[in-house]
Amino acid sequence: MKYQRFAVRGSWAEEHFQKVAAMLFKVTLSVLAIVSIANTVAIASEVGESVAFRSKDWQSLHAEDDADTEKKLSLLRKLGCETKVNRHGDHSDVAFRSVAWREVTLESHENADRWEQWLSKNGFETLHGHGHAPSRGAIAVHYMQSEWQSQHFEDEAKADEFVAICKGLGCDVRQGAHDGHVDVRFRCTSRRSLVCSNHDAAHSIQAWLEKKGFQTEHAH
Repeated sequence: MKYQRFAVRGSWAEEHFQKVAAMLFKVTLSVLAIVSIANTVAIASEVGESVAFRSKDWQSLHAEDDADTEKKLSLLRKLGCETKVNRHGDHSDVAFRSVAWREVTLESHENADRWEQWLSKNGFETLHGHGHAPSRGAIAVHYMQSEWQSQHFEDEAKADEFVAICKGLGCDVRQGAHDGHVDVRFRCTSRRSLVCSNHDAAHSIQAWLEKKGFQTEHAH
C-alpha cells in the first residue's frame, strides 16, 4: 500500500495526523500478528502426527562423557521415561524404561517417521499409523473407524495410556472426566495402516483393533 504525502498546515493538524497514522500502524501490526498466529496453529493441527511408544524392560544408551550423559538423560526424561545412570570407568550407560504407553507429537509425517525409527532402534515398541500405503512386501494391518467410539476408565493413568495409543494410531481423540471416571472418545475417519514385524504381531493388533470397534484388513 502506498501512502500519499499531504501538506498539513498548523501544529494541531500535524499532531492529529501523526496520532492517526500511528494508530493505524499499530492496528495493522496487531491484525498481522493475529493472522500469523492463527495460520501457525492451523498448520500445526493439520500436519501434526504422533508416535506412541513404550519399553517395559530396561534399555540403555552408551554415553561418552558427562555432557553426553546429561544430554541423553534430558531427552529421555522429556519423553517421560524412568532413568538411571550406571558408570563404568571412562564412560556411562544411561538406563531407561517406560512401562506405560506414551506419545510424542511432531509437526510433520517425516519427523514422526524419524522419531519412530529412533525409538525402535533404541528398544521401544512403537505405534505409528500411516496414511500412505505401506512399502511392497511389508506386513501391515489396515484399519479405520468412521463413527465415534467411547471407552470408560476408572483409572486416569489407564485413560492417558489409551489416549497415547489412539494418537499413535492417528485417531481423533476426545477425553473428559466426570463423576470420578474418565471417558475417552475416538475415531479414525481415514484408512490408515500399521506395519508389523511379523504376522503374529499383525494378528494381535488386528484382534485388539476389532475389539475396539475398528474395521480392519490384514492380507497374507
